[in-house]
Amino acid sequence: NSVNPDNSGWDLVKPGRLLVHRFSPGDRLVSGLDEFAKANGITSAVIVSCIGSITNLELHNLCGRSDDGEFEHQDHDISTVLEIISAEGSIAPQPEGGIRTHVHIAVAKPSGEMIGGHCVDATIYTGGYMYLQVMGQVIESD
Repeated sequence: NSVNPDNSGWDLVKPGRLLVHRFSPGDRLVSGLDEFAKANGITSAVIVSCIGSITNLELHNLCGRSDDGEFEHQDHDISTVLEIISAEGSIAPQPEGGIRTHVHIAVAKPSGEMIGGHCVDATIYTGGYMYLQVMGQVIESD
């Protein structure tokens, strides 16, 4: 008996470990998280908090749909130093096996102007901290 008998799309999950990681200068944000998850058998997690500084930000933002229904994206490569205001995302298991590491980020330019979106990857500049909530099993109902 699953918590989600009406197939509403919501499941209750018992949280597992809360991990904290300090990124060092030169580390990669998304690919580094992906490598860490794979090396430690993490298949389901949520980014709770992430702050720090980055450079070489690669964004891949959704901007619409074409007439034939295909999603359209704009890519942006930003090489200036940026402050991470917030990053959130998930590590999720894939039906064919493996995981998908998906991160969205909000950053500030030195001027204070904010930008963000879907983070393909970025290079840590001075350092960064990420709190990662590893998820446990689905809670079963009576």
